[in-house]
Amino acid sequence: MNEPALTAGAPRKILLATDLSARGDRALERAVSIAQRNDAALIILHVFEELDESTLSYGTRALPSWHRPPNAVAIMKQRIRQGLRSDLGDAVEKAVILIEEGNPAEVIERVTSSEQADLVVTGIAREGMFASRPVVLGKTVELLLRRLPLPILIVKNRARDAYQHIVVTTDFSETSAHALQMAVRFFPTQPLYLLHASEVPYPTLVDDSKLHAERYREVRADELRTFLASVFLPDNDRKRLISMIEPGAPTQIIRDYVQTHGGDLVVLGTRGRGAVMEAFLGGTTKSILSTLPCDALVVRGPRK
Repeated sequence: MNEPALTAGAPRKILLATDLSARGDRALERAVSIAQRNDAALIILHVFEELDESTLSYGTRALPSWHRPPNAVAIMKQRIRQGLRSDLGDAVEKAVILIEEGNPAEVIERVTSSEQADLVVTGIAREGMFASRPVVLGKTVELLLRRLPLPILIVKNRARDAYQHIVVTTDFSETSAHALQMAVRFFPTQPLYLLHASEVPYPTLVDDSKLHAERYREVRADELRTFLASVFLPDNDRKRLISMIEPGAPTQIIRDYVQTHGGDLVVLGTRGRGAVMEAFLGGTTKSILSTLPCDALVVRGPRK
């Protein structure tokens, strides 16, 4: 049986990793919203890889090198802080703003560890002109998904309200059990839609494909019941679960469900570091993240 998480309840310290782009404002809005709703500490981190002093402007015009401020990095940090304070309004009084230079993924990993954050919030690089085209997660986000041991919330949409329609995906693994427990912890009152999707094997080799699919669904339903019996969940939280078994390709089923039923968050479990994680991110998880029309919470499997 999977044991309960050591720390119960909603996230207490949130780290927003932002590139300060216009699309990053969506992640900023969501991070501030979560922090305010849960009275959590908020850390805002911006990492620049290398400052190009030739583009540093002072006032309304670029200065020649002999008039340029001696500490260009300090001037850049001051301007970024001013911009963030303008965006945050009253929320800035409780937020910690960190601006550092270095490799973004490495700095974010170091800061999450030193600050003991329990949730990272980030945005996406960009998305295609047409809805059918995939979202580009960006190199830094993909590296964070591989390297960070804590949950990562990838924000795509405006934070108009708290998450209400939350879909938790499961493949009956220990990893997905951990993701379910994390969803229960982070969202203690909302209903959770537990969705299993998998393709029916050998559909063309049977006489009655409809009957074959129905029997396959029954087998999966039994597996789901066994899975839930093995997961540590308080009775009140079990009552919040709405289980669904859907035959089909997981990426398509999850996307179609979100589009049809208005899901605003999908919770996904991922496995550990190393080659397995590399392959997993290159397959199902990355495919789901790239096609989802809503935000996603990616939860790393429990440490061994």
